[in-house]
Amino acid sequence: MSRKYNKFLSAAADFNLENSPYHWITQVHSQYRQNFDHALKKYGLNNSSRRLLLALKSKPHASISDLSDITICKMSTTTKIIYRLKEEGLVDTYCCENDGRITRVVLTDEGKQMTQKINDISLIILEKSFAGLTPLKIEKMLESLKHIFRNLAG
Repeated sequence: MSRKYNKFLSAAADFNLENSPYHWITQVHSQYRQNFDHALKKYGLNNSSRRLLLALKSKPHASISDLSDITICKMSTTTKIIYRLKEEGLVDTYCCENDGRITRVVLTDEGKQMTQKINDISLIILEKSFAGLTPLKIEKMLESLKHIFRNLAG
């Protein structure tokens, strides 16, 4: 392995957690989730429900399997969340006309209203998150994260 990455490795003699990119990725993600969970609590939602509702908004009439893939969540967990959201009146389910084994999910009017509330919260968290950063810096960060993802996935 190239020595150019040594300062980022925990095996390095002079390793400092502050230099670990993955430490900061997990710290940012954890803080983001905490902020969202706190804001969603008043609506009786959590981060998993938020992710599913937004996935469903972007892909209406998705199957539970599709939603599981989009949210990177186990199928059994996705199913539980979907049926909890259904009990709360935020989504509805129906059998696929072409294949009765497939359950499709759709937002109800109340679910659509909830996604708007989630988007309002998202804007507040986004503005707080990126205060002091220019749009160009944010775009560069996104490019870097996508590059790292492709490296890890490929």
